[in-house]
Formats: sequence, structure tokens, C-alpha cells
Amino acid sequence: TRFQRYQEPTPNKDVNNNVEAEDSAKTTNTALPQAAISDQSVVKAAHKCLALSQRAPTGFNAQPYRVILVHSKEDKERLSQYCLGRNADRVRDSDCTAVFLADRECGRDGKRYTNFLVDNMDPPLQNEDDDNDDARPLFNSMAPSTTVAKTNTSRTRRPLSSKALFKLRALIMLFSSGYPLPRFLNVPFSWGVRTAVSILSFFARCLQSLRSRFRILSKLFPSDIQLLPKLSSAETWAQKNTMLAAMIYMLACTSRGLATCPMEGIDAAGVRKVLGVPRGRYSIPLIVCAGTPYRRSVNEVSETDDVGMSHGDDGNFSPRYKLDEVVFGNAFGVACDLE
Repeated sequence: TRFQRYQEPTPNKDVNNNVEAEDSAKTTNTALPQAAISDQSVVKAAHKCLALSQRAPTGFNAQPYRVILVHSKEDKERLSQYCLGRNADRVRDSDCTAVFLADRECGRDGKRYTNFLVDNMDPPLQNEDDDNDDARPLFNSMAPSTTVAKTNTSRTRRPLSSKALFKLRALIMLFSSGYPLPRFLNVPFSWGVRTAVSILSFFARCLQSLRSRFRILSKLFPSDIQLLPKLSSAETWAQKNTMLAAMIYMLACTSRGLATCPMEGIDAAGVRKVLGVPRGRYSIPLIVCAGTPYRRSVNEVSETDDVGMSHGDDGNFSPRYKLDEVVFGNAFGVACDLE
């Protein structure tokens, strides 16, 4: 399972009578695979890797995800019960498992998001343009009184006006399709907004295409027509952002010599139950096990998973398609010739 693990006992097949069979059954039942005791140094390293994963970019810096780091023996055992096939062994054998939760309703945290941005703003400068005057009362009312004035050097830390903050919250709700409405209203309302935007986007593309062909349309629309994006569902948008953080976490673990194993073969409802995850709001796109890698001997055959596939380890990487079949240059299907 890629991890330095508890070795499962091999049941005794040389049983000649019923008494020995019963004794063997008792031994086998009491020696079922159990979760290994986690190495706390590995758990701390994984926790630091999660801190690095927060540097992953997200849409409008909304960070629509949460992570539960499961590392105690009892909780690993409970989590493994809702993992399918060999995934249960991986959870038990690893030192910790990061359960990534995608927030489908991050629009409900509008006040928290606004406070987060304001707390990380630089205080407004005295010689700022008049356009940002409405940022001063907002900053003065929300920022701590002990803030020391300093020069603005970062785009992400510059003072934001109340209008800009409102626009950011509106864009998050639009792209994430997560509106602060009751759930029985949120679903149809979100579907209606996505449908309306898709229709408008279709007509905008048509007008933009016809504008270049007919002069009369170019006179009616002298400037380029603003094209609209295709909106995803709330779950899709949240999971796209969550997967970026999960990938950064895996890379950080690998750089520290830890083995990782991302998995989606889980019973999500059961995982939510044992970990106390609120129903309806969070989806679970994947879980990632991390731990000390299992070093096989030279003559030891690599293990296979439930479907008979072996995975690479110790520099013996699993195969991939040829680069030319995956990466194109400038257009789909065109070879990326850089020579």
C-alpha cells in the first residue's frame, strides 16, 4: 500500500480437526488488520505541508475548502470502514489521511470573507486618489485600531472600497453558484442563473462573430462585445479550487520524502458521518493518505491493487502516455515543435 505498514497475518491452512479450526478462526479474527499507530513526526510534517497547500490559488481568493487531518489510530480505523477495497488498507497503514472538503456554499461566508480581506489590507495612504475615499471609513470601522500605517506595495493588500468588496462577493456567488438562500430555493435559483448566463453567452458569441462580417453591426457595436463565461455548478467550482490545494499538498509531502496516495473510492456519506461533516454543504472530492514509504527488497514483487494494476514506487514510475499525445502546440492536435 506504499506505506511502511502492519503486516497482515497469514491464516494457517494446515488444519486437521474442528478444534484446530476453531482456534485458527479465533486467532484470525483477533488478528484482523488494524490501524497502525501514527508517527507524530510524520503527522507534524504533513500538517506543515497543509500549511503550504494554502498558497494554492483559488478564485477571488475565496478558498472554498476545508481539510480534516485524520491521524489517531481510532479515527483511522473508523475512516477505513468507509473506504472501498484496498483503500481501507491504505488509510490504516498510512500515518495520516487528509480529507479534503469542497465548500459548495462558500457564498454564505460573505461576512467572514469581507473581514478576512479588510484585516489583510494595508491602511489607506493620505495621498491616495479620491476614487478610494470610501475605503477609509470602511477600513477605520473594521480594521484593528493598533494597525500601523505603511506603504502599499502589493496589489492584493491595497485598500478595497466597499463597492469593490461587494463586487467580489457578488462574483463569488455568481461563479460558485452558491447563494445565501435556503437550500430548497438555492438549487433552482442557481440553475436559473446559470441557464440565463449560458443564453446570454450564446448570443454574445454570435454577435461578436457577426460583427466582424457585417459593417452595419460594427457601427451599432463600435467596441468589442463583452463575452460571458460558462458557469459551473457549485460543486464543480468548489472542487476545481480544492484540487489545486490537494495537489500542492501532495507535492509538499513528496519533497519531504513522504509517500502519498490520493483516493476517491470512498463512501462519502459514511465519511461525513464518522468525521462530523455538515450535510449538504460539503462534498468530498478525494482523500490523500501520507506516511513513511514502504521500502521493498530487491527480490520482492510489487503489489497490485483491486483491479490488478501495480503502481510505481522508489523511482520505478508508473507509465504515462507519450508527451506528443497529450501536449499540443497553439491548436488542438498540432504537434508542439519547439526545435
